Amino acid sequence: MRVTRVVRNQDLQSKRVAAYCRVSTLKENQEESFETQQRYYTDLINHTAGWQPVKVYADEGFSGVLAEKRPGFMAMMADARGNLIDIILVKSISRFARNAKEAQRYVHELKGLGVEVRFEREGISSMDGSAEMAFSMLAVAAQEESRSISENMKWSLRKHAEQGIRHLGSNRILGYNEANGVLVPNQDAWIVRVIFEDYAAGLYPIEIQHHLEDLGAANSTTKRIPGAGNMRKVLSNEVYVGDRMIQKGPVRDLITKQPDFSKPYTSYYLTDDHEPIVDRQLFEQVKARLAWVDQERKAGIYRTSQSHYLYGLVYCSECGLPFRKGDGSEYKGTEYDYLVCSCRKRRGRKQRTCTNRSIRVDQLLKTLSDTLGLPWRSVEEFDSDALVNAVERVVIQPDGIDVVMKYQQVANG
Repeated sequence: MRVTRVVRNQDLQSKRVAAYCRVSTLKENQEESFETQQRYYTDLINHTAGWQPVKVYADEGFSGVLAEKRPGFMAMMADARGNLIDIILVKSISRFARNAKEAQRYVHELKGLGVEVRFEREGISSMDGSAEMAFSMLAVAAQEESRSISENMKWSLRKHAEQGIRHLGSNRILGYNEANGVLVPNQDAWIVRVIFEDYAAGLYPIEIQHHLEDLGAANSTTKRIPGAGNMRKVLSNEVYVGDRMIQKGPVRDLITKQPDFSKPYTSYYLTDDHEPIVDRQLFEQVKARLAWVDQERKAGIYRTSQSHYLYGLVYCSECGLPFRKGDGSEYKGTEYDYLVCSCRKRRGRKQRTCTNRSIRVDQLLKTLSDTLGLPWRSVEEFDSDALVNAVERVVIQPDGIDVVMKYQQVANG
C-alpha cells in the first residue's frame, strides 16, 4: 500500500511575520532599548527560513496601559485585521500590554483572526491552549508591576512636593525655561506682560490676541501666540507672579488616566519661588477682574468686546436674568432697538419662565436720563460713562423701572 502525504497550501507558504517593540521611557537600559529591540527582531525575521518580514511595529516613550494611546500597536492591529500578518513576535507580555483586560482581549482577537502571538521571555504562544491560564496570570502580574511602578513614582513626587521640589518635565510654561529645577524668564516673557497689562486695562481675550498679532508676538517654541480660549490659563497661573502651586489636582488612575477624586491629595503653595514676570499689584488686579467675570457668568452674563454697555446692567424682576439686546423692531415707520429678558432669548416665547415685557432702548435711556439729571438728546449722544459710574443696576418691572444707584435707590413708575 502506498501512502501519500498531503501538505496543506498554508504549510507550503512562508509565514508573514511582524514584531512589536515598546519602551515606556527614553532611558531604558541597553538590553531593553528601542534600537536594540528593533535590530534584534529585524535580524531574527530576516534570517529565519520560511519567514517573510512584514514590519517591526514600535512605540517609543508610550505607556503600555492603554492600547489606543499607542499608534504603533494600533497600526499593527489594523494590519492584522487586514489579513497582512500571520505571526507577531513580542519580547514579553509587559511589552505587549500592562493592562490585563486589554492584553487578553487583543490576544483573543488576534487568535480569532488566525494570527499567532509569541511571547519570547515567557515562552508562550497564543495558539497553545494549555498556556491560556498561564498567560492570564502573567498578564495580571504585568499590570500589577505597572501599578507598583506608578505608585512608587507618585510617592516620589509627593515627597519632592513636601520639600518644595517640582520639575516641569515635558510641560512648558510660556515665558519661562527651567534650569536645574528653577524657573527663569526667557525671551517670551514680554508676551506674558502684554497679556496681563491688556487684561487689567479692560481688554477682552480676543482683543488681546489681536494686539499680540499686531506686535508680531510668537511663542519661540510653538511659533504661535496664545489664543483667546487659552488666555485665562495664562492670567490665572500663579507662576507668573513668582509663586508655584504643587499638586494642583488629584493623581490620575492607572487604567483610565482620568483624575481620581476618590484619593486624597495635599497641595503645596510656594511663595516667591522664582523670578516673577509680573508684579503682585498687576497680578491682583487681574485676579480681581477674573473673579468679577466669574460672578457675572454665574448670573448669566457673558460679556464680549461687542457687548452693549447696558448688558449686565439691566435685569428682569421676575427671573433675575439680565436683559439682552433684541432684534430691531419697526414702529410707525421707524426702527427701534429694544431689550428683552435673556429667558426669552434662550428658550423662546413658548418655553420662557417669566412673562416680563421687553423695553425700547430709547425709552429706557430717556427714563435713566431723567433719573440721573442728564440732558437727553438721542441714543447716540447719551452719556453712557455717567450711567455706568452712577448706577449699580436697573430692574425692569412689569409696570415700571427700579434704578438701583451705587449709593441709593430711586423707583420710577
